[in-house]
Amino acid sequence: MLILQSIDSVLRSGRLLLPKEPSEAVRVVETAPFLESVMVVVSVLLGLLFIRNFLNIIPYLFDNFTRARGSVALESSVRVSRDRNIVALVLIIPCIMVINKFGLYEPDLIKGADEDVHLLVVAVVFFLYLLLRFILSVALRPKRGGDNYVMARRSAYTFFILIGLLVLPTVGILSLFHVNPLTVRTVLLVEISVIYLVYFVRKAQILSLSCSSLTVFLYLCALEILPTGLLVASALLL
Repeated sequence: MLILQSIDSVLRSGRLLLPKEPSEAVRVVETAPFLESVMVVVSVLLGLLFIRNFLNIIPYLFDNFTRARGSVALESSVRVSRDRNIVALVLIIPCIMVINKFGLYEPDLIKGADEDVHLLVVAVVFFLYLLLRFILSVALRPKRGGDNYVMARRSAYTFFILIGLLVLPTVGILSLFHVNPLTVRTVLLVEISVIYLVYFVRKAQILSLSCSSLTVFLYLCALEILPTGLLVASALLL
């Protein structure tokens, strides 16, 4: 009896060495952003569903990057241009997640906001940017030379895919080696800037097929410099 009482005394006087609060890892899992999780699942499913469309356009993508006439070959094929449009749509979600994760667009207004709210704001701004570009392109469409104008506008889809092809693997590789997020952000901004610069030149070359140099310059100011400038200004001033 005395032995049983001693054992009971030891058990009652024992201390709980495990922390009472859940560990940091558990808290991270518990508070994982719902919207981001949904977008990841949707991106993977869409990627698997349209992988064949992506494979069909790969040769045309690099042809567009190296020469302006590559857009002519792409747009002349209804199947290829349709596949290109589908792939561009599929890449919107993962690109928005990359923009959000590495602060490529992060005005002071949303710093410190809830992660789902932060991601939602980035997505809304991204679609507003696309909407502004679309409105300007429709409003400024010329009465003559419309085919080259449309081809120049659609070249944005092609170069958006090229940005995705460069940015997404970069994020995967640098994250695998645990590179500092600020360094990853800088690398991504450089990559996007290079692709955008090539796109800017290619668009000017396509427009020049039916427009004078002055008209090309004015179109680029209205269709590219204005919306992109507003986007950058909103990131800096808000």
